[in-house]
Amino acid sequence: MILAVHQPNFMPWQGYFKKMKDCDQYILMDTVQYVHRHICNRNKFKNSQGEAQWLGVSVSHSKGRDVSFIELAIDYSQKWQSKALNSLKHAYGKAPYFDQYYPQIEKILLTEYPNLAALNIEIIEFFRGVLKIDTPMQRMSNLPGDLGTKSEQIINLCKIVGADQYLSGQGAKKYNDLEAYQAANIELLYQEYEPPVYKQMGDEFISHLSVIDLIMCEGDNAGDFI
Repeated sequence: MILAVHQPNFMPWQGYFKKMKDCDQYILMDTVQYVHRHICNRNKFKNSQGEAQWLGVSVSHSKGRDVSFIELAIDYSQKWQSKALNSLKHAYGKAPYFDQYYPQIEKILLTEYPNLAALNIEIIEFFRGVLKIDTPMQRMSNLPGDLGTKSEQIINLCKIVGADQYLSGQGAKKYNDLEAYQAANIELLYQEYEPPVYKQMGDEFISHLSVIDLIMCEGDNAGDFI
């Protein structure tokens, strides 16, 4: 059994969902620390000028910066919702599948959630439904006990779900403890992924955008490009 894990980032890119598709169990790490000025609460889309642009959620730092996804409140006093929705309408209003998917995205973004994890997971659930990915998925906050940190944490997650293989991102090579995985009889796999090109709005193709771009442009066929 293959396990994959990841932080519940905001509107993730294709590779995020490819890893989800290629594993047998997927765990959302909602109790790990939020990273400031990262893709935790923002991601890129292709704007109406054909350029990559950030789309993000305003968060509150009333509890400080060293907080987890489930501890981080969203700042609804800011006008990020209307700004985000207007940006999406300008960018994708003429996209083939805008009318099909925008209403649900609008509904999600206009709903007030107790924390960033809740919002991001709702978006991830919606996107994976469009992409027809049915890999069992759960939140780390629902798992019992002290799971440890770094490789120890992943190994413990593998033990909980009964996984004997762990699918890691390339960026984790620098801190994955290979000996610890071998001692636990867990095979360490690395995702090799180059996102396919699809028919985008505008002339020049831009890779590594939020998967919202793929969904707006390819609709029901978006899963074929994961």
